[in-house]
Amino acid sequence: MIDDERALLKEFINGGWIITLLGSLAMLARLFASANKHTIVDQIKKIIAAAVSSTIAWFILEQTDISSLIKAMSYGIIGVITPEIISGIVKLGKMFEKKPIDVINKIK
Repeated sequence: MIDDERALLKEFINGGWIITLLGSLAMLARLFASANKHTIVDQIKKIIAAAVSSTIAWFILEQTDISSLIKAMSYGIIGVITPEIISGIVKLGKMFEKKPIDVINKIK
């Protein structure tokens, strides 16, 4: 298992880091196109969150056997919608905290 993880990390260093950049640029494009005013700190947080989300997606999708085009589109889309993804996960976590059985039953 360690060898697989080392190989994946080596592959990330050799070219996967571009995905981090892709996610960051996708969020940057969203911020430029947005009519909302954001502080510099807020913009930096969103860009970093998009980079992290895209990187996590790379580690997940890199091991799948799907088209490179679909993977690339997924990384960009994840970068753009990172705030919504995080909000959804937080909302789900809060619902689970209050009524875990109800959340589990909804998932089934």
